[in-house]
Amino acid sequence: MTTAALNIADIVESALSMPRPERSYLVTKLIGSLDDDDDIEVSQEWRSELNRRVEEMRDGTASGIPHDEVMRGARELLASIQKEKQVA
Repeated sequence: MTTAALNIADIVESALSMPRPERSYLVTKLIGSLDDDDDIEVSQEWRSELNRRVEEMRDGTASGIPHDEVMRGARELLASIQKEKQVA
């Protein structure tokens, strides 16, 4: 079946009606398909940095930022960008 023949709304409706274990399996497969971006090049420096950060998260030494604080900062940044566009 081709993608053109699929109706996304029907797929979503069907997926949402599945039992939780089946939805979990489907999500895992879909996310896994997004992670197959072998064409994205990452320098060795960035790989090392990413590995270091993952390890800090795993061993509990990472200093995270609370979700509310991150979202507040993101909203403020977007608002300032919108204001700059209005002035320009």
